[in-house]
Amino acid sequence: MMTRSLFDLARKMTPEKVSREFRDFSGAHAYTAARRLMDETFADFPDVDHSFVREFQTAGFSARVFELALFAALREQGKELDRSSPAPDFLTTGDTPVAIEATTTNPPQGETTDDEDIAAAVRRLIPDDMEESQAEFTMQIGKALRRKLEHRDAQGHAYWEKPHIDGVPFVIAVQSFHNPSALIHTVSSLATYLYGIRDIPTRDSRGSLVLNSQVEHRYKHKSIPSGLFAQPEAEHLAAVIFTNSATVSKFSRMGTERGYGPEDVAMARVGLAYDPDPNASVAVPFGYVIGDYGPQDHETFSEGFHILHNPWTRTPVAAGALDGFTEHRLQPDGRTLTTIRHPDYYLSRTWILQGEDGGNPVQTAHRRVQQYLEGAP
Repeated sequence: MMTRSLFDLARKMTPEKVSREFRDFSGAHAYTAARRLMDETFADFPDVDHSFVREFQTAGFSARVFELALFAALREQGKELDRSSPAPDFLTTGDTPVAIEATTTNPPQGETTDDEDIAAAVRRLIPDDMEESQAEFTMQIGKALRRKLEHRDAQGHAYWEKPHIDGVPFVIAVQSFHNPSALIHTVSSLATYLYGIRDIPTRDSRGSLVLNSQVEHRYKHKSIPSGLFAQPEAEHLAAVIFTNSATVSKFSRMGTERGYGPEDVAMARVGLAYDPDPNASVAVPFGYVIGDYGPQDHETFSEGFHILHNPWTRTPVAAGALDGFTEHRLQPDGRTLTTIRHPDYYLSRTWILQGEDGGNPVQTAHRRVQQYLEGAP
């Protein structure tokens, strides 16, 4: 049996038709480990509608990487998947089945940017206006989720109305790719939109402080109501799965851990981690060289995935059905969001390094990590 590869051009695909993302990734020596792990994962991926490779090689590159990582995370948790139907994307089976449809936020169709502008945007991961960027993130996430809730197939069925998932909790998995800095936004921004529990400080006519729950989200001239889970159109939405880390970098790191990368390439991961101290108010900096730790510390595909449960849904996700993800639940008081956390990071960046002036790349990586930690606030 011939082994499938994501990097063999799809039928009738010519080099001129592939996306710049795919072309740069498939030809880069530094991404050898990521490509091998992707192919290894894809070997077991049931491509029901036979469109995955074509979309991966063209405009759907980031979305397909996200979908492949989600598949790997579910399989890693021991979930059996029924992929006999193309929609929703994943149906876990067993005593606690869950139907999952994956989606992403994407750049506007037809939008083009020259190479120099894209390179500058990638280097500038932190947006110039964080408040505006967060507003755009919420608006784009809202559009992506509502698009799936409003979708109907040729028979007029919503996802949760399809015969093969009757009575199964319906979940939407989402990641943001609408601009180069979209991945900086975390699950807390999404939770505000889904539950509508962010307090806005204002002053009354006597100057006293008043906390009001956020009622809508605005971006430029558009607005959407806050608290999607409580809206009538979301009564069949059991939960939302979110991540900002199901990217090429995850496959690069995990592939490097497995020894799939070339000897002249090393990787390091730096960023901010959650402080386990319940009284902590800020994240703590972290940094490490990929592979420089014990087997128990290896990264997993599930790391970085969060599931936010809808307390008002008609068909909730059963306890433990997706317990490999960090879980968030709104308590009966309607104000407190509790979290069952798994190993995770708040924000991170992956450095791909080669030895400076012919030096050892691992030593270079250690030096760069140390410099980062010494300079971190």
